[in-house]
Amino acid sequence: MSSQITRPVTNDAPISMSSVARNRQWRIGFFTVMPGVIFLIVLAGFTRTLYARPLFHPRPIPPYLYVHGIVLTCWFAWAWTQSLLISAGRIANHRRSGMLGACFAVIVFAAALMATMGLVSGRGLDLNASASSIGIGIKGITVAQFYSGVVWHNVVNALSFALFVAGGVIFRHRPQIHKRLMLFASISLLNPALARIARWPGLGGEQGPFTLIVFLSLAAVVVVYDLYSRKRVEPSTMIAIAWLLIIRNAATFVSHTHLGLSLIYALR
Repeated sequence: MSSQITRPVTNDAPISMSSVARNRQWRIGFFTVMPGVIFLIVLAGFTRTLYARPLFHPRPIPPYLYVHGIVLTCWFAWAWTQSLLISAGRIANHRRSGMLGACFAVIVFAAALMATMGLVSGRGLDLNASASSIGIGIKGITVAQFYSGVVWHNVVNALSFALFVAGGVIFRHRPQIHKRLMLFASISLLNPALARIARWPGLGGEQGPFTLIVFLSLAAVVVVYDLYSRKRVEPSTMIAIAWLLIIRNAATFVSHTHLGLSLIYALR
């Protein structure tokens, strides 16, 4: 009596890396789209004053603002590229680039503070004059009061950026926390771009609600996504939004105090 042993059929044909690449499917999700939207906001905000200056002929700016603009543009482009690497399944590339990005974030933080501190110094501004003299549609406050609001908000936004990036690095092995903190790091730097978009006709200017509405809309979109995908709002989302609301309101308060205005006069 004979027995027959059935062996599993195997395919020993070699699998090439090119075939793996062809079979890899892109997964475009929420955290791929949002950095792209933020990058487009930045491009829209600075097209007139930075990217397409020869076409719009804005007022001259000092060289350090070109450096600042290039550095921040590189950050937003890098952040979107990182999300695209995840969508393409290139996790190893994402991690390698992430370490470079963490180091580059230090430069971004320094560039943000450099640009902020240079808003007043050496420009010969009459800080007691009406802010309408600046020529960007600001009314009802002095030059010192206007720049106090800008400087203090920029400082706390740069601080928020640094804290969110640091948190993203610390929690880099916990994706649900990491990607939210990195997203809010970019959101925290959007105010200058939004302020310039707010000057467009019909958007109310920098004293209007446009900047706040966009920020709240971006935050609300993250909350809605959490509720849809996770059935709850992630703690990292709640902490990031709460922090930005508290620190920005604190900046508004301080900017109106004697201490806040004293910084502007000292920078001059």
